[in-house]
Amino acid sequence: MSDTLILIAGAAAFATLVLGRVAHSNLVRRLAGGLAFLVAAAVAQWVVRSTGVGGKWEGWSAVIVLLALGYLLMRMALLLLFEWLLIRRFEIQVPRLARDVIALVLYLLLAAAVLRASLGIEVGTLLGSAAVLTVVLGFALQETLGTLLSGLALTWEQRFQAGGWIEIDGVVGEVLELGWRSLVLRTTLGERVLIPNSQVARSRVRLLGEGDQAVAVPLRLGVAYEAPPHAVKEVLARVAADLPRVLAHPAPQVLAREFADSAVTYECRLWTREPWRSADLADAFYTSAHAALKRAGMEIPFPQRSVHMVAASRAEADPLGMARAALARCALFAGLPGGAIAALAGSSHWQEYVPGEAVVREGEDSRALYVIASGEAAVERGGAEIAHVGAGEVFGEMAFLSGAPRAATVRAVRAFKVVEVDSRALAALLAEHGELAEELADRMAARQQDLAAQEAVASAGQGHKGLAAFLRERLLRLVAG
Repeated sequence: MSDTLILIAGAAAFATLVLGRVAHSNLVRRLAGGLAFLVAAAVAQWVVRSTGVGGKWEGWSAVIVLLALGYLLMRMALLLLFEWLLIRRFEIQVPRLARDVIALVLYLLLAAAVLRASLGIEVGTLLGSAAVLTVVLGFALQETLGTLLSGLALTWEQRFQAGGWIEIDGVVGEVLELGWRSLVLRTTLGERVLIPNSQVARSRVRLLGEGDQAVAVPLRLGVAYEAPPHAVKEVLARVAADLPRVLAHPAPQVLAREFADSAVTYECRLWTREPWRSADLADAFYTSAHAALKRAGMEIPFPQRSVHMVAASRAEADPLGMARAALARCALFAGLPGGAIAALAGSSHWQEYVPGEAVVREGEDSRALYVIASGEAAVERGGAEIAHVGAGEVFGEMAFLSGAPRAATVRAVRAFKVVEVDSRALAALLAEHGELAEELADRMAARQQDLAAQEAVASAGQGHKGLAAFLRERLLRLVAG
């Protein structure tokens, strides 16, 4: 190139830099490096030729001018390709690291072409002669190269897209860009965090998406052992369903996870499309759960080990009293004296069952009789539901009297509380109150109407007798021992 063209190119680059700074042009700002390089190369060429040093200095200055001009033109072409053609016209987002790698390769090819055309230098031969230096630099820059290669691998997989949310080593943030050295995140607090690519490649990363898919936010809460798990689950499920950012589908899940030192630990999985708002979700959930559990009389114990007296006013503190009250309300035992009911309650067992749990199973050998204190249960035979029983009713009396295996399965439908009365306890009661045998037999006969009772009578060979007579005979036999 002639001196005039070099000066014109340098002056044009300088003027563009000045005008771009005044106009705050974003394009000029991104081309500032190439423009400054061209200005410096043009000034150097002019100085070399003005001083007349000639020789190799003049040849190298000309090469530098060509490199600067080629770099500027290549930079403009890459901006045109990535910023205008791919992004604006075709809406294709190319990761920054991929763009930098492509640009670096093109710059190296340009430099190799200029050196070969101007000075006849073979870049391949030059690199081969510097093999030892390359090995030394490789060992010295091992960590840096590892970070670079990790970044290339992450870019190739295209897992981290700008605008997506991830969690890495407990840090939740939105992906801003993936660079040569690090991944840049913006956290929920608005902070910009740089995580080295090598650390990202080694860590366990959760991809939280961009709000297009449901993600579960797990929250844990401890509730005192006195609170029945099924009741706690109902309270926490209602709390979760009322939260504004929690999805109805999938529905929130409440799981009993652990019997801890001072509480039963429950895990509440809240499904949301904004998992990066987990702190807000946790705040809303724990605030509402505290109030809801308090209203339900359920304690959230302190995270400590302590010995304390449980309040006597709690119903669970007096199972004997509850058993006595349940027997007194039962129509079968309503006419018994208070002392007899108290004696029977003292020999019985208070039992609680959660929904879906079987109290007795078909075919079992058991002589226990059950008085329902509260709740509801389904009676199943052969896998089919045949009846329902509720508070104040009795089941299991035929197996109790005949000793035959259970004719049906009784399964809790809702929270279920019963008094379990065994044969020895009732036999002792009848031995003391023999006049009650006939009354109890009549009451049992009046309510025993299902097919299982009829089959039990037939199998005992008592079909010609009435049901009441059969039961009366069995009760008297128990009294006689």
